[in-house]
Amino acid sequence: MLRRLQESDAEQVCERLPKSHTESDFLNFLPGEFDWTPQREREFIRERQGQARSILFCAERDGELLSLCGALQMPFRRYAHQAEVGITVFKAHWGKGLGRGMMEFVVAWSQAEGLRKLMLRVFHDNIRAINLYRSLGFLEEGRLKGDVLRVDGTYSDTIFMSRFNK
Repeated sequence: MLRRLQESDAEQVCERLPKSHTESDFLNFLPGEFDWTPQREREFIRERQGQARSILFCAERDGELLSLCGALQMPFRRYAHQAEVGITVFKAHWGKGLGRGMMEFVVAWSQAEGLRKLMLRVFHDNIRAINLYRSLGFLEEGRLKGDVLRVDGTYSDTIFMSRFNK
């Protein structure tokens, strides 16, 4: 089931996210860096709930969070027509279509909200994610060379992708 993230999910988010950073080298945090308390996570969720044209949601089954996704509207009027998307599917649930379902949902949500553009960042070697995003109409807009530090101490490129709503 896809649903909005709630403050009551904060404890589980704080348990699951640190583990996910040890399972994949494609996330924003390096292992051990995500150190939010449940209270800080609840504040983050509450702040986003009150922000127009932004959403935090999850896939959940029997009370277990399977994946997280968010789209946050840019804060300045000049950029208010767009939102940046982030997604995490927990490793035990890879390959089950959750990423596609969540991305399809966020695209439909952005259209209903009247957003003109969705954008995201993806590591250049995250081929499965890049292929998913392309299949949903996202196109590469740019690349930052040597942008992200990897677990093995090397640096990789970040690709910026976007999708324009009609």
